[in-house]
Amino acid sequence: MRLVGKKVIVTGANRSIGKAIALLFAKEGAELVISYRSDKKGAEEVVSCIQKTKGVAYALYADFSTYEGIEQFYRESIDVLGHVDILVNNAGGYNTLGFFDLKPQDFEQLLQVTLMTPFFLSQLVAKGMVEKQTGGNIINISSISGTRPTLNRVAHASGKAALNMLTQTMALELAQHRIRVNAIAPGYTPYEESSELDPSIKDIPLGRAGLPTDQASTALFLATEESSWMTGQILTVDGGHSIALSIKKES
Repeated sequence: MRLVGKKVIVTGANRSIGKAIALLFAKEGAELVISYRSDKKGAEEVVSCIQKTKGVAYALYADFSTYEGIEQFYRESIDVLGHVDILVNNAGGYNTLGFFDLKPQDFEQLLQVTLMTPFFLSQLVAKGMVEKQTGGNIINISSISGTRPTLNRVAHASGKAALNMLTQTMALELAQHRIRVNAIAPGYTPYEESSELDPSIKDIPLGRAGLPTDQASTALFLATEESSWMTGQILTVDGGHSIALSIKKES
C-alpha cells in the first residue's frame, strides 16, 4: 500500500471522481476526510464503504460559499486528522448557460467553488505543511474545458482555466517548501457509469467515455513518490479527445 500513514482531504467526494479517489486512496492506506454540502447520505455511504474494508474516513459538512466556511472545514479536518499530507481539491460546480444568459450570481457562485475554494483551502493546508516542515502534495481537479473554448461553458471554462494557472503559480511558490502542486484535466467523465453508447464519445479516439477510476488512478500517481519530480503540471486524461478535436479544427 502506497499511502499508509498519509492524512488526506478530498473535497466533494460523495460521488463520481471524488468518490473514486477517496475509495482508492483509502485502499492504499490513507486516512481521509471527505467533504459534502447537500449530499450527506452519499458522503456517509462512501465512509461506510471505506470502513467496511477497515479503512479510516470521516465525512464533514462544508459550506464553501464563504471564507469562514472554508476555514471552519479546515479546522474540523485538522481536529480529526491532526495534520494534512495530501489535499485533493475536487469539489466544483458546472454551468451550461450561454454568454448572454449568465447572471452575476451564477458566475460568482461557480468561481467561488471552482477557484476561490481551492485557493483558500490550499493556502490553509500549505501553511500547516510549512509550519510542520513536512512537505506535502496538492492535487486540483480541473477539466479539458480549461484548455479550450467550448460553447455554453463560459463560466465553467473560465474557472477551470484560472484553476490551471493557480496550480502552476502555487507550484512555483511552494516548491521551496517541498510542496508539490499538480492538476488533472478530465475529459468526458459522466457522474454515473452507463452501458449505453453516449453520442458524446464519437470524437474520443479510445472509443469510450471516461470512468471516475481513470481519474482516480492518475490522482494516486500524483499523490505518491512515483511522481516525486513533477510539479506545476496539468495532466489531461481524456481518451485522446482533446487531440482529436485539434486535428478536426485543422482539417
